[in-house]
Amino acid sequence: MSNRKEGTGQETHNKELMLGCAKVDITPQKPLALAGFAHRQGNYESVIRPLNARILYFQQGQMGKALIVSADLLWWGSERMEGLRGKLWERFGLLESQIMFHATHNHSGPQTSVMYTPSLGKPDIEYISYLEDCILGGVDQAVLELETVTVERGIGRCDLSVHRRKMVDGTVRMAPNLEGPVDPDVIVIRLSASGGRTKGILVHYACHPTTTGENVISSEFPGVAMGLIEEKLGNGAISAYLQGCCADVRPALVRDGEFYRGGDEEVCRIGRVIADEVLAIVQQPMKRLEAGILASRSIKVQLPLQDPPALGDLLNWAGVSAAESAAVHQQAFSNPSVDGGHEDSDRSTADANPIKQLMPDAEIVEKWSQLLLMDQRYQQRYVELELDYLQLAEGLVLLTSNAELVGAYSRFIKASFGDTVLPVGYTNGMIGYVPTAAQLSEGGYEAVDYIYYFGLPAPLAPESEAIIHSSIIKLVVQQ
Repeated sequence: MSNRKEGTGQETHNKELMLGCAKVDITPQKPLALAGFAHRQGNYESVIRPLNARILYFQQGQMGKALIVSADLLWWGSERMEGLRGKLWERFGLLESQIMFHATHNHSGPQTSVMYTPSLGKPDIEYISYLEDCILGGVDQAVLELETVTVERGIGRCDLSVHRRKMVDGTVRMAPNLEGPVDPDVIVIRLSASGGRTKGILVHYACHPTTTGENVISSEFPGVAMGLIEEKLGNGAISAYLQGCCADVRPALVRDGEFYRGGDEEVCRIGRVIADEVLAIVQQPMKRLEAGILASRSIKVQLPLQDPPALGDLLNWAGVSAAESAAVHQQAFSNPSVDGGHEDSDRSTADANPIKQLMPDAEIVEKWSQLLLMDQRYQQRYVELELDYLQLAEGLVLLTSNAELVGAYSRFIKASFGDTVLPVGYTNGMIGYVPTAAQLSEGGYEAVDYIYYFGLPAPLAPESEAIIHSSIIKLVVQQ
């Protein structure tokens, strides 16, 4: 891509901040498979709650721009970002660092990427094209609705989530851990037009939208909450949800010491609690933030992976014949791997770094192995983490990532920068879970077993945590 599109967002002198908003329906127009849960079979059965994308377009002076799209999706496909960003550059002059394609991480919507195993949901390319057309049309609408706004910040609390990693007999299970850390903070950013009318709301909270696992389309609790807020505020106000570092927390639906999934009743209950808290916050005096400089920048960081399984094991798990196996071995030696070396196809899995894993069932392992053998993905040695910095006002920075970060990274950011930087995951693509070094040593789904669904050959290497910490500091303080 050109340097113009990748460059740092143009910083301007402190001028008035302008905002245009839009909301577009992105509900699938035909039956398709949903994403997020391996247990679902077939296409969705019904539409319980439509899906929306909420669009906030900021402008300051002639060059200062920023776009936030918050959609009721699981994530945005990393492989689609370049093309979609290119269209936004051509039509609106938006730089890559000025664009936030954010997903609420809704597990009751369609798949938007071809990068993962089918168990996470089969993508429908026709829907993905439709989705992107809807977004471009929504940005067209938002650009026409620009008004000068002021920025205010408030904070509240919702105790709706519970830590989901619990050590039981030396093994980490996905079970309620009432002693584990969660982030109860609800951060509200109000963007007010003339006369004090609320034009836009940003709501930041951290909790997996996995209330229900039914095979129906739903916007989950973030969509319910945002809809209730918009209905109450009226006057065309748009309320957009920003998902925090929720990789190891989920709704506190607990019965007899175990998690259970609910239905639309529980989705509505959780959404209503969040909406009530947000509305209570905006009805009280909020902290006014100075306009400051609308600024953006980004960095891309290579996070190393641990050693992958032996090629022979992958071929065996994938059900490859002896003849095909010999051909793959020959190809492995003739083609360089991602990092420029060659895969040692004779290395046994026992030679790899010790990985604490709960191997899923044979069918999932088979699909995972087949995916890794396609295009020699098993030779992948790193994932590329994208961190984006977007300053909307003095003392208000959104720090986004294309990953599922565990809560420890949010705590690191708060300890480093206080309440001035909000960590936002699930933005501009998805590389998978990002655990801490300690969690990698413990094992469990968020640390290891997710790789079988995200199509990665191995978990992250423990040194990834330190790389991420230093990269965050570098980006925020612009060292």
